[in-house]
Amino acid sequence: MDFRTQIGVSGVVVQFAGASQSGDTRATTDANGSYVISVPIFGPLTVSVDGVFAGTVQVTGRAYRGDLLIDRGTCISRYGTLADARTFRPVAGATVSVGGGTTISGADGWYRIDLGCPAMNFPGGTTFMYVTHPNYAPRQQVVGRGIQGVRRVDLDLERR
Repeated sequence: MDFRTQIGVSGVVVQFAGASQSGDTRATTDANGSYVISVPIFGPLTVSVDGVFAGTVQVTGRAYRGDLLIDRGTCISRYGTLADARTFRPVAGATVSVGGGTTISGADGWYRIDLGCPAMNFPGGTTFMYVTHPNYAPRQQVVGRGIQGVRRVDLDLERR
């Protein structure tokens, strides 16, 4: 989906790859910007769109939500899903913070934090995303050197 218009983008190649996979798995989006892909493993994978890194995903099962946002400009956003590390079920109600933005994950574990187009200037140091939930251990994840671009970051959370 185009980040600014929220309209599906047709004809782009979506590619999933994992460290333990030989080769990769690809699909091309249809006229509506949709794609169906079968990955041979569940777990952490990198994803690219037309050869450009789009983020890291945590495939949690057959019905995984593989939405990807595309922005070739100066927008900054982090989005993705939060899942229970043992059950792979979505984690709703988690607080996600990065770069001064905060949101709460939905019933499907989905979160999205938009930081502007063009965004304010973020320093070049390591940038962390923080996730908290009363039933899970707090989680922090490096999400960039400084913070640039529109990237998907899926995370799993450990129960307390």
